[in-house]
Amino acid sequence: MEINNKDLRLTILGCFRYSLGRMTYMPGHTLNMIKNCQEIFREQDWKSFIKEIDECKNLGMDCDKRTWNELKEFSKQKIEGKNPK
Repeated sequence: MEINNKDLRLTILGCFRYSLGRMTYMPGHTLNMIKNCQEIFREQDWKSFIKEIDECKNLGMDCDKRTWNELKEFSKQKIEGKNPK
C-alpha cells in the first residue's frame, strides 16, 4: 500500500490534534513530522495550527508549551512565505 500526500497530511493533522495537551513524546514527534513534511500542508493548515494552539486550554508541561510555540512561529513564517528551518 502506498501512502499519498493527502493521506499523510490528514494523518499528521490528526496526530497534531491528538498531541495537543499531551505530556508525552508526541508533541515533539508531531512537530518534527510537520517540519519534515511541510510541503504537504496548505496555508489553511498553518492558520489552523496557530488557532488551535491559541485556543488550547492546557498545552502540557513547559517543554510542551515551548514545542507548540515553536510550531506557531514556524506556521507564521510559512504564512508569510518564508522558508523556516
